[in-house]
Amino acid sequence: MPRRHYVLFILCLVGIVNFVDRQILAILLEPIKTDLGVSDTAMGLLSGIAFSTFYVIAGIPIARMVDKGSRRNVLVGCLTIWSLATVLCGFVQNFVQLALARIGVASGEAGGGPATQSLLADLYPVSQRATVIGIWLAAQAIGIAFGLFFGGWLNTAFDWRIAFIVVGLPGLLLAVGIHLTVKDPPRGMADAGTGIAPPVETPPFREAFAFAFRSPPLRLLLVVAMCCSFAGYSILGWGPTFYIRVHDMTTMQVGGMMGLAVAGGLFLGNVGAGRIADRVAKGDFAVYMRVAGWGTILAAPFGLLFLLARDPMMSLFGLFMSKLFMTFWMPPTYAVAVGMSPVRNRGMITALLTLSTTVVGIGLGPVFVGVMNDLLEPTFGKEAIRYSLVFVLGGLVACGLLCFVAARLVRQELAGRAGSAG
Repeated sequence: MPRRHYVLFILCLVGIVNFVDRQILAILLEPIKTDLGVSDTAMGLLSGIAFSTFYVIAGIPIARMVDKGSRRNVLVGCLTIWSLATVLCGFVQNFVQLALARIGVASGEAGGGPATQSLLADLYPVSQRATVIGIWLAAQAIGIAFGLFFGGWLNTAFDWRIAFIVVGLPGLLLAVGIHLTVKDPPRGMADAGTGIAPPVETPPFREAFAFAFRSPPLRLLLVVAMCCSFAGYSILGWGPTFYIRVHDMTTMQVGGMMGLAVAGGLFLGNVGAGRIADRVAKGDFAVYMRVAGWGTILAAPFGLLFLLARDPMMSLFGLFMSKLFMTFWMPPTYAVAVGMSPVRNRGMITALLTLSTTVVGIGLGPVFVGVMNDLLEPTFGKEAIRYSLVFVLGGLVACGLLCFVAARLVRQELAGRAGSAG
């Protein structure tokens, strides 16, 4: 196996562990709520704002560490922190302790994306990056499925505390493996001949942070990430509870069936979006964004089928298809953002994109649904969650339309850069 493929494989394992530890909370919301005696709003805050706030606080300084120092060491440290925090979730005795442990998970996971994407950008050329990023994102889909399946199974066989302990341990072993077998590639190694020259030094923090906000297409890509993640994380966070309440499934049934539908859709969508974007666009960043736009718009009608179908199997089919198309924004958007950024600024750009999805997607999405559930419950009873989730689908349509606008802005900015260089 070529060295870069080995590193990609290891980074995919990190992505799996990342999303197992993050997503397991979704399948355990109902038993945790019952055991600790809290409301839907409180659980939404736990899975949303409590997580995203500290993800953001940790994300920017960790991204600077990625751009300035050893990406491998940053990744090993972050993986160790979030895995230990996941294990600690299994020892909590009250809601406050659980919130503090999840804050630890968020703080560690904040470094996973920037370190991984910076490494991948130096291992693979521009023409292959959407495919490679798609493979990495598809690995995260496997993590989501494992989190749902093993979380549901372990909760049924033991309890939710044991579930956290068991899924947190593999990350600690993986951290040791990365430290022993992975080395940082030279920065800019895969950009030879592209005109993107690695700077001698990492730019000052203010300059690195401001770069994205000076660029109209990069600013819009941040908004694209916010809109689509709002819908995506709302569904991931409350989807298991939707099936438990509306379709009377057990946590084990949800973990198996929903896990398969979500993982299948996300896996095929991420790999497919990356491959399609690379084949169709052939390095044209504007075409990448058009692929993202069409795919995301197609997710909305299948999302309605998922939520409004009375038959659970039809609902699961709608979930599978909506997740497949919902992922189409991710590989092209990340490939464009990284490709348009200076080599020593890629950690920061990736962090800003990830933080955008975190603040709005993880931070506001689950909280919005939790509040809507509590407001609609007196009228609709256990069906309230169905209509709460319908509201969030508007983010998909907005995301798709903004991708087409971003395509035009990308072409304009690249033409301007070429003119300045000439």
